[in-house]
Amino acid sequence: MRTYISPTSILANDEMTYYLMNEDDALKEMSKLIREANEIINLSSTTIVRLLLHHFNWDINTLTDRYWEDSDRLFRKLNIPNPNSSPSSIDYNPLSPPSNIEQNPLSPTSSNSKLVTCKTCYVDKSFNEFFSLPCHHQHCLTCWEFYLESAITSDSNIQKISCPSRCNQIMNDEQIYKLLSNNERIKKRYQHILINTFIETNRLTRWCPGNSCSTIVKIKTYLPNTAQMIACDECKTVFCFHCSKQWHEPVQCTLLTKWEKKNRDESMTSEWIVANTKDCPHCHSSIEKNGGCNHMTCRKPGCVYEFCWLCLGPWKDHASRQCNVYEEGSSSKNQLSARENLARYMHYFTRYQTHNQSLELESKHSNQVEQRIQEMQAEAMSFTEQQAIYKAFDVLQQCRRTLKYTYAFAYYLYRNNQAEVFEQNQADLERATEALSGFLEQDIDSDKNNSLKLMDKTRYCDQRRKTLLDHCKEGYTEHYWAGLDTY
Repeated sequence: MRTYISPTSILANDEMTYYLMNEDDALKEMSKLIREANEIINLSSTTIVRLLLHHFNWDINTLTDRYWEDSDRLFRKLNIPNPNSSPSSIDYNPLSPPSNIEQNPLSPTSSNSKLVTCKTCYVDKSFNEFFSLPCHHQHCLTCWEFYLESAITSDSNIQKISCPSRCNQIMNDEQIYKLLSNNERIKKRYQHILINTFIETNRLTRWCPGNSCSTIVKIKTYLPNTAQMIACDECKTVFCFHCSKQWHEPVQCTLLTKWEKKNRDESMTSEWIVANTKDCPHCHSSIEKNGGCNHMTCRKPGCVYEFCWLCLGPWKDHASRQCNVYEEGSSSKNQLSARENLARYMHYFTRYQTHNQSLELESKHSNQVEQRIQEMQAEAMSFTEQQAIYKAFDVLQQCRRTLKYTYAFAYYLYRNNQAEVFEQNQADLERATEALSGFLEQDIDSDKNNSLKLMDKTRYCDQRRKTLLDHCKEGYTEHYWAGLDTY
């Protein structure tokens, strides 16, 4: 188990401790909670304690409160036999083999008193090949193993396994593991099911959403409806603990869900949403974007026009313009026309998608650059210069991700003075990001002056990002933002 500090949330710069675990760590954590709960309620079966904790999302305080209020009612509600009751009170199916706890239920079928007939497979076997729960419904070990394998493989969310004679007697996990000692595959599958349901029902834990990543995240303190940044040290995924999506600062989880739903709905009827090309504003030739930088140059012979991919304006005076601000055309004072609404949505969505595309392309480019750095290790490039390049790509990806979600944030934001400050910060970050992206797309070499320029651009870009996010958090605290979900 590794301990980390999450430096930020959506609404404030609140630090939070979290832990990264593997499945063995999670199993130990689950056993620890079961043990702590059982020290309070003192039940004979730890499996029943696990089932009770599962019902209450692994909240020991809630479990103990409900247990001491009325334990009998709690067991009836969950259809779990009360372990404090006598075995004779356990209900079973009248058609199942009779259970007699006063006598040994095994009855010899021949003169050889060592042989007993299994009431499931009707094969005569010796006494030591049988097993029963406290209900005394006897079954041979082979039938038990087949029964357990069938139950575990047919239900991927199985939480309890009862007696095969259809009574309510629940098997303890330890008994299941013992009976499956010769079937490691099924044993591991059952263990994984228990761990998975523990992770998914415990409000303090999450699976890392990274591709094929098996890392488990556990936070120290549960904060309801609070988006907190988590960074996985295995797959390098940065995500939100609350919703398990890509880290989406400065937009809230609920607002992001609304934005993504709108994107899905609009994409059903709008062909433009999947368009990957734009026309050159000068010669009208179709251009496909194949790099992260939004400074475009038309490659058609005789044109070579330079423009911004986002606003299609000329690049030469782009530094003095703000292409991040949506400028509404003439429309009714009371409401925008349907065309204007669509145009406004397109404005924000295309920028959202463009930065997402740039983020993906620059991630691929960073892998190529890493190969180039490895080739240059034998050359004059120092370790500090190598780290400066890694740092630059890391900051660039953070800025792209932030810019991407600022357009979802801005789409719902009502215009006021603070919104204009936000848009100016957004424009500053966008210019700094494009400058850093363009610099990184140049050929990497060991020139010391280029390294110093890269470090300056990286530092400035990171500073602009922090300035924008600090203003967003100030707005949440001071309630500057109108039009967003309640916060």
